Amino acid sequence: MNSQQILARFQLSVAANAQPLIAHPHKTRRASAVMLPLIDIQNSAHILLCKRPSYLKHHPGEICLPGGKRELNDKNLRHTALRELYEELNIGESQINVVGQLPEYSTLTGFTITPFVGVLTPQTQWLNDPNEVAESFLIPISALIDTKNWQPLAFQRFGKIITLEGFSTEHGLLWGATASIIKNFTMQLAIPV
Repeated sequence: MNSQQILARFQLSVAANAQPLIAHPHKTRRASAVMLPLIDIQNSAHILLCKRPSYLKHHPGEICLPGGKRELNDKNLRHTALRELYEELNIGESQINVVGQLPEYSTLTGFTITPFVGVLTPQTQWLNDPNEVAESFLIPISALIDTKNWQPLAFQRFGKIITLEGFSTEHGLLWGATASIIKNFTMQLAIPV
C-alpha cells in the first residue's frame, strides 16, 4: 500500500477518532508537536523515524518521530512540527505536504504532543543534525500494521504497572509515546491484517 492509498483511508477515518490519548493526568502540560513523515519506497509507504543520541539528557537513545517543544516564535503547533523536521533532518516545508493531524497525546512526563501527518515528496533526501539525531531510518507501514510484530511491555510508574506495546527495530525498541502515536495512526487506517 502506498502513501496515496493510505491517505485515502486516513482522510475517511480521521474525523471519527478525534479523542485525545492520555497516558497519565498531569497538572501542567507543555505543548509539543511531531511530524509523522510518510514516503513511498518502491510503491510502498514507509514512516521516517529518528533515534536520539545517547548523550542527551531526556530520552537518550530512544526512537522518535521528528519533533519537539513549542517555542515562543512558533505561530502554531504545525509550525513547531515543520521547524523541528527541518532542524533535525534538514527537510524543508517545500519537501512535505502536511495532510492531517492526529489526536493529541499526553505523556507520562507532562507533555501534550500534537502529531501531524505529512507526505514527503518523491526523492526527498535528509541529513541528520548530529546534535539531535544519531540515526534516521524507515519502517514500512506494512510491518507496523501487523499485530504480530508488536509485543507487550510492562513497567512500573507512579506505583502502578503500566503495559505498553513495543516494536523491535534494528535500531532499538520503538515504544512509549511514539509507538502509541503510530499505532493510533495505523488503527485509523482500518487496514485489514
